[in-house]
Amino acid sequence: MGIVRRTTLLSFFAHFLFFSVAIGCTIGAGRWQQDDRNASPPAPPLAGGTPVIADDALLTTAVGGLERTQATSEIVPVTGQPFAKALRVRIGTAAPETNATQMTVRTTAPVQKGDALLASFHVRGAAADGNNAGQVEFLFERATDPWTKSATRAAVTPRGAKAWRQVVVPFTSAESYAPGEAMISLRFAFGPQTVEVGGLSLINYGKTKTAEELIALAASQTPLGDGVRVAVNLKDTKQTMMGFGGNFAQPRYGKTEAMDPVGQYNLDHLRVVHARVGIPLNWWTPEKGAYKDQAQAKASFLAMQEFSRRKIPIVASIWEGPIWMLGGKVEQSGRTLPQEKYADCIEAVARYLVTARDKYGVSVDYVSFNEPDYGVNFKFTPAQMADFIRQAGPRFQALGLKTKFVTADTANASNFADYARPLLEDTSIAPYLGPLAFHSWDALGAPDARYAAIAAVGKRYGKPVWCLEAGHDAQLWQAQNPWVSWENGLRTALAYEKTIRLTGASLMDYWTYQDNYPLVTGDGKSPYPVFHVLRQMEEVFAPGAKVTVPSVSGSDELRVLATVGAKKGTFSVLLVNPVGAGTVTVAGLPSGTNVSVVQSTADGQRKTVGTGQRVSRAGELTVSLPSRSIITLLAR
Repeated sequence: MGIVRRTTLLSFFAHFLFFSVAIGCTIGAGRWQQDDRNASPPAPPLAGGTPVIADDALLTTAVGGLERTQATSEIVPVTGQPFAKALRVRIGTAAPETNATQMTVRTTAPVQKGDALLASFHVRGAAADGNNAGQVEFLFERATDPWTKSATRAAVTPRGAKAWRQVVVPFTSAESYAPGEAMISLRFAFGPQTVEVGGLSLINYGKTKTAEELIALAASQTPLGDGVRVAVNLKDTKQTMMGFGGNFAQPRYGKTEAMDPVGQYNLDHLRVVHARVGIPLNWWTPEKGAYKDQAQAKASFLAMQEFSRRKIPIVASIWEGPIWMLGGKVEQSGRTLPQEKYADCIEAVARYLVTARDKYGVSVDYVSFNEPDYGVNFKFTPAQMADFIRQAGPRFQALGLKTKFVTADTANASNFADYARPLLEDTSIAPYLGPLAFHSWDALGAPDARYAAIAAVGKRYGKPVWCLEAGHDAQLWQAQNPWVSWENGLRTALAYEKTIRLTGASLMDYWTYQDNYPLVTGDGKSPYPVFHVLRQMEEVFAPGAKVTVPSVSGSDELRVLATVGAKKGTFSVLLVNPVGAGTVTVAGLPSGTNVSVVQSTADGQRKTVGTGQRVSRAGELTVSLPSRSIITLLAR
């Protein structure tokens, strides 16, 4: 039959080798590298639940867009797994969008808003180069525009093309759907690769379970265990951290207050080293030649004035443009600025910067168009962007502005290298380019090589790397109040760790420090778990701290980074454990050092659980890691 049946699926612990609810990282993969053999016996089933897709959907649904990536698909036999057949997709060439080649499976049962669902499938395969993993992306979304998404999870294949990995995705439905109104999407267009998918199923637990309960239950069945070792080399340092900042972009969305309660709380309680603001160009210049310092534009100026007073450097980014300039519909993505309007746009931006400087005493260090590769809302090819900068740079200089452009500011890391290289290779715009900039929305799904490519570009061109929108899920706003969940905090830590470790980023600007993906309740009084996570990580990645990447043995799940503090003799270690409980021995620390241990879990965040713990004469310290926890070791 080829599909995990209900009684088997409901025990998502059976054959449980990978848990991807949040992280796209391995659970148990290092302990299971056998071909088609199963590494663990079945466990008792989890009671309840209703199947939402047909049992044979994976094997009977056509893969669309094969011609767009020179792809093929076929059904292949499988042995030693709880499914007898799998779908094999071979991608021949890269595509600009991951949905260029995808399978969409319609639901066969109703789903209500707020229902807890559990998706499960197995993956294996590899990239065509043989050196990198293969990748599939899972989505649960509305089957029609606006394609509201309840879950977006990446599934990266384990090491060894013959090894299977199970992917389990608990989530909460963002909307109510009649049968057929929602769908599972499996996306395959991640460059040349061959991947196999088996055992696809989706179970609805309604209101009898929560997604958080399913996540915690899965983690408890997959403990980190004992015997994990982390080797730290405090002499092998990489980038020096500028620190953590945030986006303050509410006027871009039409707000007329300079700072909302959420933003004020974060300014007062976080160490904000950088601010990215929105230039409300559509309100600043509603008609050609008219520049209005009022309402939304004035709010943005006053916010920047506050940052300037606090000595917080600024990047100003453009999202929406006025219809007379950009055309199309309001907030429409993918619009291209006509070349004959470049001068008008440049003048409008220049006038904004001059007003900030001369009227409000604000110096804007860098500007950008937000996500120009994707077009939110201005879309530029690299050649078009270079042409725009080539004209804007001299105009800014003629007005005495020192403002430059950050390089790229792409929608995610995967697109960055291809977009940025043509800009960096164009010597005519080199004087006008600043740091490399990207957004980390694909952090938990993109292959490591895509993120490492950013560090390589930074090294080649001698430029710092900045993540100007730090986050883990661009569709999270569609979920039902996800800000209150511990899962959001844990995923944020995982996204920050991967981004800093692989890209060499020295600056992380969270999206956002205002009431959009908020860290605090709207009244600015009650922090969410993710606030405490950022506050905890701030101590590790403080300004002037130098990053070092420890090695980990005994686990493919644990994520670790360390820093050497700016003050002599200080260091920090960040340990992010996305699975069940265990213990870790950290080696390579200065012997005799007193260390504080700070812990965050679903039950409470940023709690000091150990003070004055002394590193042994051998330079080792053993710490306990609760299930789904963030631990920091601080030597101050």
